[in-house]
Amino acid sequence: MTYRSLVLIAVAGVLAACSPPRGQTATADAAQSVAVTPPTRPKVSQAEGTFVLASPLACTVGKDCFIQQYVDHDPAKDTASDYTCGHAVYDGHDGTDFRLPDKAAQVRGVAVLAVAPGVVIGLRDGEPDFAVGAFSQAAVDMDKACGNGVVIGHAGGWQTQYCHMRQGSVKVAKGQQVSAGMPLGLVGQSGDAQFVHLHLTVRHNGKPVDPFGTADACSGAAATTLWAPALRDQMAYAGRQVLNIGFAAGPVAMDDIERGGIAAPVRSSPALVLFVRAIDLRQGDVQTVTLYGPDGQPRAVSEVPALDRDKAQYMLFAGEKLKGATWTSGRYRGVYQVTDSAGRVVVRREATLPLP
Repeated sequence: MTYRSLVLIAVAGVLAACSPPRGQTATADAAQSVAVTPPTRPKVSQAEGTFVLASPLACTVGKDCFIQQYVDHDPAKDTASDYTCGHAVYDGHDGTDFRLPDKAAQVRGVAVLAVAPGVVIGLRDGEPDFAVGAFSQAAVDMDKACGNGVVIGHAGGWQTQYCHMRQGSVKVAKGQQVSAGMPLGLVGQSGDAQFVHLHLTVRHNGKPVDPFGTADACSGAAATTLWAPALRDQMAYAGRQVLNIGFAAGPVAMDDIERGGIAAPVRSSPALVLFVRAIDLRQGDVQTVTLYGPDGQPRAVSEVPALDRDKAQYMLFAGEKLKGATWTSGRYRGVYQVTDSAGRVVVRREATLPLP
């Protein structure tokens, strides 16, 4: 017997940016015991000195906001390495991109916070935010690539810059003293921003410094951090991550996921679809999505062939059309799994949908 009456796949590759939709939950997969290999992480030690950073956002990194890209540690042109010698970066990137899961999160508002005490030495507001699917680099004044933002000067020659903030949200003034954790404004998508995020650049005596690994060269073995010890777990190197996972009542597009607020299916919906969006996937990764019915049996299974190159962002979905009058009541379950080129499971996430 086959459950492939409708298997739908949509894919988006290179990065051009939901929480689970309403009524849904995303949890660790408790149905099966599957060993997941974590990303390789360097041993982290605290940098010497008194410049210690608090969180730049009023969110939990890895839960409701995500690190998309780090500082480039490779001085060569057309190649890039993050502080672990990994690939969550692009050539010449001088800061860290903290991404929100969708536009709905931007609308709700996520505060940008000062990472250390200092004085506001520069700011800009009034630049428009891009709408979903409307980003055009040609439309960006590259003299204002940071969009709406704030620059703070700190003791000891340190400086922090906060970019792409939401239009009209900047709430500090030039010359104002700020403390660590003080709200500066809201995360947005202004300036040269292809997705909703905060770009944070840290500088010392005018030179960009990676707060995750302060050494010039990358290392998979050791890193010296500026982040406060209380943030050590949140700021651990994440590697591949799931931005969005949930259910929809039909096929979805990348812009639908980016917009957020996809309504969960009900018993009369014409289809039941599991969708996933992941970031920082690697060449050779194999992705599998499986939709299970209330009886625990798979209703739709789809495997995406091994990736031909690294992917900054990737979306896929799989589902089934309604055959009768309504869906059987019960708990539906969807599982997304990524297996790397060595055959190790490196990502496994589950979403559940109760249909009363």
